[in-house]
Amino acid sequence: MKRKSVKKLMAMLLLSAMVLGSAACGAKQEPAKEETQEPAKEETGESAKEEAQPDAGETAKEELPYVELKLYAIADAPNNTDLAKQYWEELNATLKEELNCTIDYTYAAGNDYKNNYALAIASGEKYDLIQAAPGWLDYQSYAAKNAFMPLDDLLPEYAPYLWETIPRSTWDAASVNGKIYAVPGLDTGVTACTFVYREDLRKKHNLPEIDSMDAIETYLQGIKDNEPGILPSDDYQCQVYGTSWIYNTPYIGIDEIHDRLFNFVYDPRNGEVLSVIETPEYKDFMYKMKDWADRGFWSSSVLSSTNWGVMQVLNGAAAASFNEQLPGYNFHATQVEQEHGDEGWELGFYMYFEGNPDSVVSGSTTGGMAAVTATAENPERALMFLDYAQQHEELWDFLNYGMEGINYNLTAEGNLDTSSIEEGAAFNYFPSSFLGNANFKKRQGNEWSEYDTMVEKINNKLVPDIFEGFVLDKSSFETEYTALYNVQSEYGYPLQAGLVKDVDAAYEQYVAQAKAAGLDMVREEVEKQVKEWLASRP
Repeated sequence: MKRKSVKKLMAMLLLSAMVLGSAACGAKQEPAKEETQEPAKEETGESAKEEAQPDAGETAKEELPYVELKLYAIADAPNNTDLAKQYWEELNATLKEELNCTIDYTYAAGNDYKNNYALAIASGEKYDLIQAAPGWLDYQSYAAKNAFMPLDDLLPEYAPYLWETIPRSTWDAASVNGKIYAVPGLDTGVTACTFVYREDLRKKHNLPEIDSMDAIETYLQGIKDNEPGILPSDDYQCQVYGTSWIYNTPYIGIDEIHDRLFNFVYDPRNGEVLSVIETPEYKDFMYKMKDWADRGFWSSSVLSSTNWGVMQVLNGAAAASFNEQLPGYNFHATQVEQEHGDEGWELGFYMYFEGNPDSVVSGSTTGGMAAVTATAENPERALMFLDYAQQHEELWDFLNYGMEGINYNLTAEGNLDTSSIEEGAAFNYFPSSFLGNANFKKRQGNEWSEYDTMVEKINNKLVPDIFEGFVLDKSSFETEYTALYNVQSEYGYPLQAGLVKDVDAAYEQYVAQAKAAGLDMVREEVEKQVKEWLASRP
């Protein structure tokens, strides 16, 4: 990666620091604003600008002490440690020159991400940047518990470009109890949970095209009958239910516990807030889960599994996964073609909403964010790094795609080509999910041939997320809510994985335990907050 002088940048950063003072940074006097942002406050006057500019570039570097930023995000450690070392040496050399900082990144295995993330925060480690997201990483809950540092005072000074560029509505969505605890990216993320399967095996055994849950059932039975060496599916715990149920109903999830599991949902048809387990669709689905488990569509030890089923499909251990995520992983189709094309492998995808006209698909501007832990030592420089990376495409490409010529090549059209890289050079060295940027993002040269068709289907279904930015205040029912989580783990998971003897008996026991834990009271409180939230929206 080429390194460019940033004296002009540093000059403006220093000038803004002089103008804005030392708010929110204690004894540290680090530079701030960029020249592309609003001019300095009027009371500084033109004379202050003229006086500061002549030697500001060199002075800025002298005033910017070297720091090592500590970064934590969910990503498996790279297999090719030599290439990873080369990448980090080059990245840190660039960051040292441009921002006088380097990054120390702690990899966290994704197969037990929930526990790993919780342990990282509980450890008190002083992470200057940590991956954050609603839902799967419980952003709102951790922010409400002061695990992250409030950034409202720091952002205008140390991330002025992002502060001005990101819409106010997105900052509001990233706020918890009136304070901003994370920095969103510059794009809107859309995830359509999807059933991925071996299309070559479907064709081989003359099974019907996948266009419904009934067709999925026929496919899984066909695999069970004809492919004894392959599991029909291998998703961990109760993910078959978790990733497919909500998309086969008309409901919108309210309080994602994790992995698309909810306690409560919203019915947009009538404005009701419902307990998931008391919806008619829930119990009907439990009969299906029991039937599928009894037929051996997944392992009887699934509750102790940590497998991401998609990887089990890609490595040949399973014929399907209910937990694919499009469009983010559409390249899996060409990956299989490249790695197993000589064996005739082929992937197929079925987005659940295709079979349910009432299902809801929404985009999020806060799906991938970066937070600063409450104990971080260098929050100012962390924000400067985010601000700088989102303005410099060459650095952004390096952070998102790796080393050109090693981790990827560019096609004549400017698309990413990873088909020609050497084995073991796939890029996963930097957790770029919190640096989304629609302006810099490059199209994958190895995308699925049906990518445009898929995106058109998603866009035609896409609606604004009415709950983006909604924070469930559990302060008055924290004990009951925690009890509901424990009840779901003990009674809900086995039912949802189909590992019970009698669905009716197991269901009645689950509901009874949930009500004893305070289900009705919590639902009333959730409904009250939801109605207040919706009434406050423009």
